[in-house]
Amino acid sequence: MSGYAFRWRRFGLLAGTGAAVIGLTSLLTAASAFADADDPLSGSDTAIILGGTFESTPDKAFAQAAENLYLHPLGFDDGATSSTVCDMVGTDPCAAPLQVLTTPELIQQSNLTDADDVTLAVENEFSADPGAFSAEDPLTIFGYSQSATAESIAMTQINDYSIAHGDSIPLDDLHFVFIGDPSLPGGIEANTTVTPDDLYPATIYTLDGDGIADYQQDIAAGGQLDALYNMLTTHAEYLGLTPTQIADATTSTDGNLTNIDISDNINSFDAFIGALDHGIGSSGLFESLFESLQLYLTNMF
Repeated sequence: MSGYAFRWRRFGLLAGTGAAVIGLTSLLTAASAFADADDPLSGSDTAIILGGTFESTPDKAFAQAAENLYLHPLGFDDGATSSTVCDMVGTDPCAAPLQVLTTPELIQQSNLTDADDVTLAVENEFSADPGAFSAEDPLTIFGYSQSATAESIAMTQINDYSIAHGDSIPLDDLHFVFIGDPSLPGGIEANTTVTPDDLYPATIYTLDGDGIADYQQDIAAGGQLDALYNMLTTHAEYLGLTPTQIADATTSTDGNLTNIDISDNINSFDAFIGALDHGIGSSGLFESLFESLQLYLTNMF
């Protein structure tokens, strides 16, 4: 891969390591069993799935947990759960509802490289099957942590491409879904990248106290140590939550963004263990660590 200027930004955006067990039934008990016509993903049947830092290639458990917990309640694929998963060939589409895009996801932050990959992947989806996506059948893009920031950057790139090609990717033909978004106004990346509220629609889930997405709040409440603790714990718990816990949330809108703020009234240990079981430590951890070390030593990866 081409060289990428080395820069240490902030420690964090870790999504955990390891494995353990959570009941499958909790994943499948969603807020609504079938898609409703008003759900933002009610016509969508294709999703590009990205992981967070150290999750360069989300595994099957990760991709299906993302669908079951966060896409299913929005009506994705007629309310399907545990859909089939495939790995995209570079940035080219593959044949499954859940299409995993491999991106670096380095500790030094590879947001710009990740954003370029997302932009190409979206362009290729639209080029491969013209007319497949529309306002009624949008392409879904899922991002967690660092990849949510990358996708926020990609929104502008995709829109610029669309304008240059005769509105080839209209605003209503994509829908982004983020968990643990560092680029929220109170997030750790807010001084460098803010998720745009006037481009493609996005649904953003934030677990209260997340040390990445709620960084400013955590700093104000308990200082750097509190924020650091929540980076390594709360921020890693999204894929271990239950549908009932996710439904215990407040919803607000800001332009084209729908913010779903999840209560922290959860058993954090169980959530962390569940997240481990759902792929946060088995989705490219060693590859991302190796490339992070390579970047540190050679200024390239």
